[in-house]
Amino acid sequence: MERLCDLLFEVSNEVRLTILQHLEEGPSNISRLSKELDISNQECSRHVSRLVDAELAERDSEGQYGLTEYGGLFMKQLQGQVFTSEHREYFNGHTLAQVPYEFVARLGELKGSLYVGDVMAVFQNIQEMCDEAEEYIWRLTDKRLNLIYPNLQAAVDRGVAYRRVEPEVIVASPHVEMMPLVEPGEIRGLETVDVFMAISEKEAAALAFPEVTGGFDYLGFTSRDEKTLKWCTELFQYYWDRAKPKIY
Repeated sequence: MERLCDLLFEVSNEVRLTILQHLEEGPSNISRLSKELDISNQECSRHVSRLVDAELAERDSEGQYGLTEYGGLFMKQLQGQVFTSEHREYFNGHTLAQVPYEFVARLGELKGSLYVGDVMAVFQNIQEMCDEAEEYIWRLTDKRLNLIYPNLQAAVDRGVAYRRVEPEVIVASPHVEMMPLVEPGEIRGLETVDVFMAISEKEAAALAFPEVTGGFDYLGFTSRDEKTLKWCTELFQYYWDRAKPKIY
């Protein structure tokens, strides 16, 4: 525990953390780093020396500094903390308690996403995603949304594959999404849906987690970033494999 506390102390300094982020992009020397950080060579050298002592950085024979293998691993692990700290207000009100641990451990892959705090903007993103999709549309949802039905049906009509995972039992409502024409088995059910998601081969239009008090407010994240889309695609596949086909 002492070594961890020492490590956290070293990276709690903003300058040293910024140096690590620069070194993550590639090797650099003191002069270049000090110019990028707008600090003196002496101050930069002092911070780099502390990172070397912490075994996060190392100097090569040409005087260039780069991350050690351990330093590179640490920075990868740190990405999840960077992402959640930037959105701490959101994660204080929403829970990932039911999301598989292996995906929680990979939250750093979502760092390329943007927070959307307007529910109507979320639904508009989904509509636009349906309009642009060429290969597939996949959704995890706790309810059907008549708002996106015309866009979704148009996508299915032009040959876009559609899959949806929803609760096994959905309370009937006059404001529900009609059933687009899809192949049997492309709608599956789970006892509960732990994530709200709408993705295509091009983007993650919506990614939202349930509120700590229960239910969804549909606020969350959107991205066209490759890593974010990969995370979402694999999480959808995780739930899809565990869901049972629904017959209508």
